[in-house]
Amino acid sequence: MINVVPGHKNDKQLYYDTESDVMWKMEAEALMPWLTGKGVDMGCGMRTINKDVVRCDIDKAVKPDILCSGDKTPFKDGEFDYVCSIHSFEHFPDSKKTLTEWLRIVKKGGVVALVHPDIRFTKKQNPVLDNPGLKENPFNKHYFEHDYDSFIEQLKEWEDLPFRVIDHGMACSSWSFYVILKKT
Repeated sequence: MINVVPGHKNDKQLYYDTESDVMWKMEAEALMPWLTGKGVDMGCGMRTINKDVVRCDIDKAVKPDILCSGDKTPFKDGEFDYVCSIHSFEHFPDSKKTLTEWLRIVKKGGVVALVHPDIRFTKKQNPVLDNPGLKENPFNKHYFEHDYDSFIEQLKEWEDLPFRVIDHGMACSSWSFYVILKKT
């Protein structure tokens, strides 16, 4: 089922059955006010933020529009108005390289909108215990696990990258947070 986010600019549609996944709907709605123009959903998985976004994923089983890793994309510099990522940033082994790539493909003044699990509420991934799940889906490995404060501290260390934080907050209570970066 496709749901319309009431009262949102352009009443963008969430391209996913949000009634069966209330938490994901809350996370998506946290990003929606920032997502205007041409966008790309990195690590889209089986769902995406709206029907018009370019869906990118490294897993061909999810049938993305573009099959690629989010840290090395086929897109032109400044091709998009925004990059969104819901629970995918933590899956890249080199998070600075990944963010650098996302900033490369976003226009100056565009945004990178992230939802990230908050390790205070989600368990840290344990390779031994989570091994059966990782065997089933090796793309689900976490490399970059943070709570909100440590995530912001990590961003501060990347002062050489062209962005500033323009919004942040809780995406889903006791589960995740969002951060909006504007390319400078």
